[in-house]
Amino acid sequence: MPFTPLHMGPGLLIKAALQGSFSLMVFGWAQILMDLQPLFVMWSGAGRLHGFYHTYFGATLPCITT
Repeated sequence: MPFTPLHMGPGLLIKAALQGSFSLMVFGWAQILMDLQPLFVMWSGAGRLHGFYHTYFGATLPCITT
């Protein structure tokens, strides 16, 4: 489950629309990896809460590289 469960709502809608061409498991893991940065900021107090990977470009970058 992602750090914020609100991310899975859009994922479930996309899964329902695209059926076999969308992996909800991969989507969930991607959300967890993206939420590690804000979690680190909350624990350490250093940096911006929503950094580079919470921008449109930063969020699609892991999808392009894999």
